[in-house]
Amino acid sequence: MALTVMKHFSTWDKHAADFGFKAPRFEKLIMRVVMTIEPLLSEQLIVCPTMTSLTAAGRLFSNFPYALYAFDVKFQPSLRPTGRFAEKKHYFSGKHHLYGYRIEAVVSPDGRCVAMIDAHPGSVHDLTILHTRCELHTTNLTKSACEATLPDNGELSAEYLVTWAFLVDMEYIGVHHTLHGIHPNRRPQNGALDAADVERNRQVSSVLVVVENFIGRVCSFWKVSHATFTWGEKIDGVFQRTTFALTNFHLSLMPARAKDEDYYALVMARYQGMSNERKRKCAESQRRYRMNRQNRIAIDRSVRYMHSSVI
Repeated sequence: MALTVMKHFSTWDKHAADFGFKAPRFEKLIMRVVMTIEPLLSEQLIVCPTMTSLTAAGRLFSNFPYALYAFDVKFQPSLRPTGRFAEKKHYFSGKHHLYGYRIEAVVSPDGRCVAMIDAHPGSVHDLTILHTRCELHTTNLTKSACEATLPDNGELSAEYLVTWAFLVDMEYIGVHHTLHGIHPNRRPQNGALDAADVERNRQVSSVLVVVENFIGRVCSFWKVSHATFTWGEKIDGVFQRTTFALTNFHLSLMPARAKDEDYYALVMARYQGMSNERKRKCAESQRRYRMNRQNRIAIDRSVRYMHSSVI
């Protein structure tokens, strides 16, 4: 039942009716199950590998064999929070133009999630989310005694002698000041990138596809991971960790494919459509307000003119 709920995410009333329960009892039952299995699944299936194990398995990033993993932030739309505007806007993502949560997904070269965090409000920047996890990333990336002999002649290896690198996108520009992060080069102001920088950016982007493949697999299997989450922020992280762990198990049986990336693109297109529809409704509401205001002003002027004419 819990798997069905995560697969076909809908209202508690709908799920309870499917299984012949009453909604309050069914909700308590499913939440008890998810709260019980989530720690076990996360502990067993969401595990950060070592560079030694990746090297032995031959599962290193092409062009970046000194990078332990790559990561990006997954967006999850939600209902608009209640409360004051200052509290609501904290959950509004300027990038997606939707209210929601942001979850950092860390993916290894073999395509599996190796670490994740609880949801952050939608307005929190990707780099800010990363800085809340500096200690964990430093621990995961630190070279062990036996890994100190492995070759590491990559970017920033002189500045970060005791840690492996990780790959991120353009949203994390400046991360190299605090961690051994590698991101695409930004085009200089009033200038252009040379051929070497363009090729390097292409190589970094091609590696980051592994993150999109993983998120695409998660979204294709579990509707609770990409639909508008309506059950509250407190339990969102529990469901996301559970779906990430179960997806890791499935990836151990069936590696990621290009269709996973395609599905992720469809999800992002859906978010864009939701954003455009929201903008359209907002513009229509403003248009009606302006029209009604103009009508009220015109009526007031007519009434004042009639009174002045009578006098």
